[in-house]
Amino acid sequence: MQTQKLFIVLLVGLAACSQKPVVTFEVLTPEPAVSATPWVEGTQMAVATPTPLAVSTPSALPVPTFTPATDFSPVLYGGKLYQTTFFLLLGGVSRDAWLAPDTSVALYPGEATYSLHTWMQEYKYFVWGKAPEFSPTCKTYSIGTDANPNEAGMIAVRDGWNITKRAVTELFVDGSANGQFYQQVVLDWLAAEGVAAPRLGVMQIFRVDIEGDGTDEIFISATRLDESQHTTKAGDYSIILMRKVQGNDTVTKLIAGDVYDSQDLEITYPRTYSLANFIDLNQDGVLEVVVGFEKWEGFGAAVYQIDGQNVTEALKAGC
Repeated sequence: MQTQKLFIVLLVGLAACSQKPVVTFEVLTPEPAVSATPWVEGTQMAVATPTPLAVSTPSALPVPTFTPATDFSPVLYGGKLYQTTFFLLLGGVSRDAWLAPDTSVALYPGEATYSLHTWMQEYKYFVWGKAPEFSPTCKTYSIGTDANPNEAGMIAVRDGWNITKRAVTELFVDGSANGQFYQQVVLDWLAAEGVAAPRLGVMQIFRVDIEGDGTDEIFISATRLDESQHTTKAGDYSIILMRKVQGNDTVTKLIAGDVYDSQDLEITYPRTYSLANFIDLNQDGVLEVVVGFEKWEGFGAAVYQIDGQNVTEALKAGC
């Protein structure tokens, strides 16, 4: 029942966000030289920070000069979400900088071909798209498509822009020693943040070599929220943590998330965070972490750059 409510409300929200004709797309056959397949029906993965989204509105400011597909690429996030296929423009990327959405749109105002990268596979789909639509309500750009891949949480870049992915392994919380260890990691982190008697919720654990140095990092998504998607109280949370070896120590760092401390039940419309992708977008050899979020009548994503123990939000958009 809750899923049906979320589906109905999100369709209304998306209609309100559009306020313009839907941009149509057609699916392209992959280039023969690339080992990819046209989009097909597949598995769907639901993806999902409470700070306001800082997305700039269009401006007439001068923009850098790039050669598309070789010096610059827009970065899109989306796919099949709540029975509708479309993408949000998170911004853009060059080898030296992350670019705001309005700057990115100024650099590619017309049609373009995009390569789509899923959780586990690179260059899985290719789509042909027109210019993005700007939503005054959400202050974001979105791109619709007539393609119907049955997957969510896809990252799209301009065809010709090189990306890197590495193998990702999910570690299951099944009562094993590993599962119990990482459950304790979450409880210890919450206690250090001042949560009294923290309790476990839904968890996912992934292992991936972010830096390509042969040492894996551990990423944990952990959420304890009620099903209403409206209210929170002390002890509720939704967080993304990274466990990383640093010298002789292993540190736990927050990537994104919210922890609630009000003793009274409050209407907060909390965000639920989840890990959506690990992908090197700026071609520096280090994978970025893509975190999706869902909330009542909204969703979005952010790209985080990892530099040792430092975590930097590079791109973000949501509606």
